Amino acid sequence: MGTVTRGFLRAVAAAAAALCALAPLSGAAAAHPAPPGAQAARTTSALAPAVGAQEERPSVLGAQSASSDLTVAVSSLNPRVITSEEELRVTGTVTNTTSSPFSEVALTITVGTTTPVSVTALTNALSEDAGSSEVYATSLGGIAAGASAAFEVRVPTSSLPLGTASGWGPRVLTATASSGGATGSDNAILIWDSGETVAASRVNALVPWTSDAASQGPREREAVLAIAGRTGATLAVDPLLIPRGGQPTEAPPQGGTDDEDPESGQSGQSGQTAPTPTPSAPASPTPTPSPTPTDPVENTRYRANQSFTASLLRTAPELVALPAGDADLGALALAGDAGLQTKALQSIASFPSTPRKAGWVVPAPAPSTSPSAPANPSASAAPSPSPSGSAGPSAPASSAPTPSTGATETPGAQAGETGIDAAEADEGPTIHTDVVWPSGTAFGTTQLSAYPGRLTIAPVGSLMPSDDVPFTSVARVRVDPSTGETIGVIPTTTVDGADVLSQQGDIAALLGWDSQSEADQLDAEQAITAITAIITRERPYSSRTLFTAAPRGTAVNASLTGKLDALLTSRWVEPVSFGDMAASEATDLERQTVGAGSLDPGTEAAVASLTQALTDLAPLAKATEEPDEVFAQVEPFLLPSISAGLSPDSQLGAASRYTAQVAGLLASIAVEPSDAVNLINKSAAFPVRIRNSLPWNVHVDVTLIPDDPRLQATPATNQVVTANSATTVEVPVSAIGSGNIQVKYHVTTPSGAVLDNKQSVRVRMRAGWEDAFTVVVASLFGLLFAMGIVRSLRRRRARAALAGTGTTAAEPGGEGHGGDAHGPADHGPSGQSG
Repeated sequence: MGTVTRGFLRAVAAAAAALCALAPLSGAAAAHPAPPGAQAARTTSALAPAVGAQEERPSVLGAQSASSDLTVAVSSLNPRVITSEEELRVTGTVTNTTSSPFSEVALTITVGTTTPVSVTALTNALSEDAGSSEVYATSLGGIAAGASAAFEVRVPTSSLPLGTASGWGPRVLTATASSGGATGSDNAILIWDSGETVAASRVNALVPWTSDAASQGPREREAVLAIAGRTGATLAVDPLLIPRGGQPTEAPPQGGTDDEDPESGQSGQSGQTAPTPTPSAPASPTPTPSPTPTDPVENTRYRANQSFTASLLRTAPELVALPAGDADLGALALAGDAGLQTKALQSIASFPSTPRKAGWVVPAPAPSTSPSAPANPSASAAPSPSPSGSAGPSAPASSAPTPSTGATETPGAQAGETGIDAAEADEGPTIHTDVVWPSGTAFGTTQLSAYPGRLTIAPVGSLMPSDDVPFTSVARVRVDPSTGETIGVIPTTTVDGADVLSQQGDIAALLGWDSQSEADQLDAEQAITAITAIITRERPYSSRTLFTAAPRGTAVNASLTGKLDALLTSRWVEPVSFGDMAASEATDLERQTVGAGSLDPGTEAAVASLTQALTDLAPLAKATEEPDEVFAQVEPFLLPSISAGLSPDSQLGAASRYTAQVAGLLASIAVEPSDAVNLINKSAAFPVRIRNSLPWNVHVDVTLIPDDPRLQATPATNQVVTANSATTVEVPVSAIGSGNIQVKYHVTTPSGAVLDNKQSVRVRMRAGWEDAFTVVVASLFGLLFAMGIVRSLRRRRARAALAGTGTTAAEPGGEGHGGDAHGPADHGPSGQSG
């Protein structure tokens, strides 16, 4: 297929290391710890087939050859591009599709006598005989019923009707099998390169790798690395597919280590800016380094993801950053949703451009400031100091494996452990963060106006020349966002327009075709090569740009890499980078006026549903002490729900699932059911038991809403409901009278957003009982008090009467008693007369 570039070889070598341990991987869950985006990627990929997936045979290949009882498939041409070879080897099969055997089957090879001068002419030549010459005939013998016979014929190139050198380019080769009245044929495309001097066409192909179509399997990753290293092919990557390692994403200050500036390898990045730390700036908190997993399976996944990420960022000279989940920026512009637009653009800006930013580099321990080792032997078991500039605590010495077992910058860990050394930790490809790739219907002046200064990828079929021209114009077009007209047609035009790349639609369709057989793959690859030859022949002495993009939903596999090889390895093609394509000359040919774009009702409803869900979640997040963590629970599922690769119905379904996730978080704060409550006091503290299933404390207001005004409640405000537990909140109430009433619980955030208002309780209110009970008790106490007084008075009277009786009896004794007032009992027998 041509010369293999050195970058491609590097990619294959890197793939071997990355893929040797990928067998246990399943989706993006391979990262350790599994990033939230990985789950989103798996969920989104299961939603529905992407809208760009193409199983139908592309129309550029023409109508399939008619067959009657015999089917022919040409699976190989060698060489595919004839230069100075002496023979052409044609390989294929002939199948008997009947229930009867054929005793003798003849095979004939014919080649077209003229070179198609346009893509349309090529399609016509594939659909019908435009003039051909028989170059080979042979007999295949008999073929049994339902059986196939393989053939390989060698055709001398001298017998091919090639003509003069100026007639170079594609020719249609036809293999026809016949036996009696049974016939069958198959067309293939043969390319002749006569060596004619031409100005090569500058070609770039953009390949989307998005979570709605990715499998994250070993074969896919192998293809991703191969494409990343292919000059002229550029990956447009969904950031959710980049495995994250869980390590700090910022480099330590230069004073702490000998690392170079983390942005030193990114000076050429488009749209990449990062503040340089100054000595006066406080060190920002960084995550504590995550230990390498010790479980064998998890460790294998960890290493495989680490190796793949490092290989991708090492191999690719450039990447186009898509929004998370490949969110449709055009649809968001049409919907006028500034909030989701901001989130999408932020996800582009935060694309992990280096192994460190992807969290795969563990900071090296800071060097000890002590001039000598401590004398205390136990000091060696103390925790190692945290990285210089890190605000995170250092790990205990007896904890999980130390960071040195993971990705590290220390020289001792470079060999056989991480594949990431200090030089590579902060180096990566050029990241194009200024690209907008809207869906087909969303492309228009509304989207162009919403994202000024950004390059737009136009859908296939748009920006076609207004008039028929006998050549293919250049790829870059400048469009006036206010009118949709092409800028540059009139040389004096000074309007500041939007840059747009128009696509070669036939090549895009071939790249996206899911070719299942060798014959289909051959047809696709040869057609791609033929189209580039035709375009170059249109103006052989004028180099033009040719841009194409594989449709969303295209499987990234060996089939696609083969098609890219066919596109980029021909002599008349000069592979260029995406950056060079974006900076290439703009057309001066008037194109069709760009419309405003249209928003499908399903997509519009999906955007509205997502926005409402975010609005509903915001009060709960603010009611916690960790609002960012609340949003992080559902953030990875937000933008993928409006992926440009999903159909409107699938977007609406994904938005409904996201809304259900948010509703689940809101339902995590709920009042526990309660039995009937007896209330006999006029004033009381009404207990409400609230269950919090979230991992964060939540501040709530609790109100009781009775269906009878005889019960009044004062809201309990700013009550803290403890995480993962049930908390009892007491609500002050006052009651008047008696009766059975229904009381509804009303739990809200401090801002007033309702968390739970579905539970109610029956209250048996007996506020009059308190007064009656008080009267009864008071009466009893009064009666007892009166009885006590009466009893005391009676005792006093009894004592007084008794005392009076004793005095009268003692008076006859005269002076002998000396006025003694004691009674007889006090004197005893000695007081009696003799």
